[in-house]
Amino acid sequence: MPKNIKTPKVDSRRPTQADVAARVGVSRQLVGLVFSGMQGVNAETEARIRAAAKELGYRPNFAAQSLRADSSKYIGVVFHANESSIQELIPALYSYAESSGFELMLSVISDTRTEADAIDDILGHRCVGIIIVGSHSSNTRLQKLAREIPLVSIGRRLEKVRGGSVSSKGEQGVFDAVEYLIGLGHKRIAYVFAKDMLDGDFRLEGYRSAMTKYKLTPNWVTIVGDFAEQGGARAAEQILRKELPTAIVCNNDQSAMGLTHRLLQEGVRIPQDVSVVGYDDVIAGFPFLDFTTVRQDHYELAEVATRDIVARIRGEKYLSETFLTSARLVIRSSTSAPRPAD
Repeated sequence: MPKNIKTPKVDSRRPTQADVAARVGVSRQLVGLVFSGMQGVNAETEARIRAAAKELGYRPNFAAQSLRADSSKYIGVVFHANESSIQELIPALYSYAESSGFELMLSVISDTRTEADAIDDILGHRCVGIIIVGSHSSNTRLQKLAREIPLVSIGRRLEKVRGGSVSSKGEQGVFDAVEYLIGLGHKRIAYVFAKDMLDGDFRLEGYRSAMTKYKLTPNWVTIVGDFAEQGGARAAEQILRKELPTAIVCNNDQSAMGLTHRLLQEGVRIPQDVSVVGYDDVIAGFPFLDFTTVRQDHYELAEVATRDIVARIRGEKYLSETFLTSARLVIRSSTSAPRPAD
């Protein structure tokens, strides 16, 4: 009796843009740009994509393309609703995206909406690239995401993720702030270290480097969880239990506001008794605060992030790259020379 001969299965599935992208080693979005006729993909990359499509037998679905045409120019932006810096960063991103021929689609993270929800919304709308501001996702998740869509992170330096990272040079900014205080005559300088704040370690590094350079004893207070107003107030509670420093550098302006309010409640005068420095310069310039602070230029952050994401969308770069923007000390009325010892 003859044996049954099994016929090998034939993959009848039509090749997709994802298949072409995998063959060439580029994003699916870039393949889409080529077959939708958009400008900006370099000639060599386009040739490789078209050759792979021909080899695989891929044919673009022009009917589906027409339905997606309105989304082909959108860059998704994922951000936290409660971050004060976002009020300057978003308008700046709009400006630079528009000048590059793209529009933004915003997706917010809040108490009722996770970062994963916000990212899924961007992917569902078929944006061609994604910028995440202050991402708390795992490296594994971001690594996987960067394979699906061109990705740039603002405010967090990524490791082993094929995307761009844009952040201000916090270590230099805080170093300059501490050095300025030392120049005023301060020797007992404390630092509020936010353990859970992205890139917080770099700012702490700047504080420690400056204190070490001038042979002063480092004294930092660690706060866990909230690193804004409530965290600053908790840091003040710890500081009030010991001998007061003559100056305090905070992890950000919101923390400086919470800390200052708590110190004022206990009769500590700013800057006569304690000088206070923040970081960001979004709220620091308000007249009722007038904090000395380290300014990170949000237009500079937006310009670099937009330039990088556009280059990734157009297939001009694939590997990870980190950009550090300026961090400039801005001197206001919350700092002065220390009061002479009684």
